[in-house]
Amino acid sequence: MSLVDIMIDQIGDARRTIEDGKPLVPVWVIATPEGSYRVYTEFDTTKPEQRERALLLVSRFMTWRLATSFVLTAEMRLSTEGSGEDAILAVGVSRQERVGLVQRIRRRDPLTLTSPEWLTAEQIDETYSSLLPSRKSEITIEEIAELSAVFGEDGEMVAERLS
Repeated sequence: MSLVDIMIDQIGDARRTIEDGKPLVPVWVIATPEGSYRVYTEFDTTKPEQRERALLLVSRFMTWRLATSFVLTAEMRLSTEGSGEDAILAVGVSRQERVGLVQRIRRRDPLTLTSPEWLTAEQIDETYSSLLPSRKSEITIEEIAELSAVFGEDGEMVAERLS
């Protein structure tokens, strides 16, 4: 599947989660030479250190698994001139492309979601690209042990094998 296909699927899953009134946990679909993985990164949004730790661990997981691309889907807050609204964001990144898809959430009665809007590479923070491993990335035996525990079957961020 292409990044765009995965993003469309992930936006659909996220939309159904929001419509069901459930919280949207950030989810990564990570492509590697050995297959794809899904990783949920649940953390307390009021504690930035938890978010940073999750980003670091996922980035190191991608280095370990030699990731070639990923799609991150999460709920975010859009700020516009002093006000803000919630939205679903899917960001797809590979070495060749960086693309985004945003769907705004109108939390009224009834809940509505706008039509998805595509974002260009210029509209997406370059930090996302830095999460992929560089061609000369290294990982230590100690890191592999830690990542195996974190992303393993009983870990805090289980990496579910998709293919």
